[in-house]
Amino acid sequence: MINNYFTYVKYFLLSSFFLLFFVLASCQNNNTVFTFEEFINLVKSNHPIAIQANLQVEKGQAYLLKSRGGFDPKLYGTAGQKYFDEKQYYSLINGGIKVPTWFGITVEAGYETNEGIFLNPENKDPLNGLWNAGVSVNLGKGLFIDERRAELKKAKIYANSTEAQQRVILNDLLYQSTIVYWEWFKAYHKVAIYENTLSNAELRFKAIKTEARFGNKPSIDTLESLILVQNRQIGLQQALLEYRNNTNLLQIYMWQEGIIPLEVDSTIVPVAIDTSLIQIASRELLIQSDLLISSHPELIKYAYLIDMERIDLRLNKENLKPTIELKYNALADNTFENTFDTYNVNNYKWGAEFSFPIFIRKERGELRLSKLEIRDMEAGFADKSQFVRYKVYSAYNSWNISYNKALLYNNTQNNYESLLDAELRLFNIGESSIFMINSREKNFIYSQIEFVNSLAENRKAEVKMKYALGLLAP
Repeated sequence: MINNYFTYVKYFLLSSFFLLFFVLASCQNNNTVFTFEEFINLVKSNHPIAIQANLQVEKGQAYLLKSRGGFDPKLYGTAGQKYFDEKQYYSLINGGIKVPTWFGITVEAGYETNEGIFLNPENKDPLNGLWNAGVSVNLGKGLFIDERRAELKKAKIYANSTEAQQRVILNDLLYQSTIVYWEWFKAYHKVAIYENTLSNAELRFKAIKTEARFGNKPSIDTLESLILVQNRQIGLQQALLEYRNNTNLLQIYMWQEGIIPLEVDSTIVPVAIDTSLIQIASRELLIQSDLLISSHPELIKYAYLIDMERIDLRLNKENLKPTIELKYNALADNTFENTFDTYNVNNYKWGAEFSFPIFIRKERGELRLSKLEIRDMEAGFADKSQFVRYKVYSAYNSWNISYNKALLYNNTQNNYESLLDAELRLFNIGESSIFMINSREKNFIYSQIEFVNSLAENRKAEVKMKYALGLLAP
């Protein structure tokens, strides 16, 4: 009778196990694995911040185009007339073109025709009007650099810096999204661990309850196995909470064309737990770290800011000079056919303008502020470089330790599983207790979760080092 009973129990347990395995396998087959590479490619292509990053370069080019506009030729023209008591008091018409050049010289050409009975004598022109052509040049302040040239120089630097800014934004985005993926991976597999242990605890409870009914097990074992089921349910609920929260966080990084947010379907799952996911720390990256740090987008961006400040410094030095502007225009009578043939070198007009603040306190103050700003930025650059170097070595150490921990926890979970299997065999022949099974199973669950944690930490440590080196952005 007892032998038949144990046969029935074993048959029940085996049948339940294979049924559970079949259900889980069927569910697994209906799931779609969402790999890390697929997720990252989706983020790169469609996330709004990725689109914003790509716009940085376009903004730099637009700013450069705007600054080049300071050297665009400009057409100008004025007209003014006065009529009173059927008389033309005056008619002043003037027009031409001005062409600024990179060397601080402005080339100008124009035509004017003025007439009237009350015309100011200085505006009197030949009957057919007067042509003029000449230049204006700054011989003091503005000879070597002026606001227009400084703005264009800074625009060129800014256009280059936007590429570094793009990499900074993408580097941050890809780092954050990578951390979120592996947290989602960790939460999903914790749920799977608790679901599996809950199923085992429920099967064990049913078997013990049946045995206790026939008097083969004490009733206290039934209560203890029930408490074990309840503890596993509590663990599962906490794991489900973490998984749902991490799934919601993952969805923040999933977009279609940067406009339509995507949702994670219940059939979408992360990659399976596999020891091949464990990545050994790259010694090669550490060896090349000094070279890679020098090309870090954050540092490049900072160096460009210093270069722009140096242009302001040069401009402030130029502003210490007096303003001396010289203008010269050759004049020619408009004969419609022989204008150039009738040109006389003695026909011209010229002018000069001079100004200089006596104490130049404003200019000296701006120069001193520029020098102090550059010193401040250079000190900040040195500090930032050293901090980047620290983050690289710190990330490498974390990566190295996480690799070792993942290998150790993989072995540990296998050993705890062997202990649990042995304890279950002892329990089946009456030489162990629910208490011991619970103890062994708790250690096995802990080791499984820690292996998943260490695996996720290993992948996060890898991306952390690449992030510290600024290598995540293409």
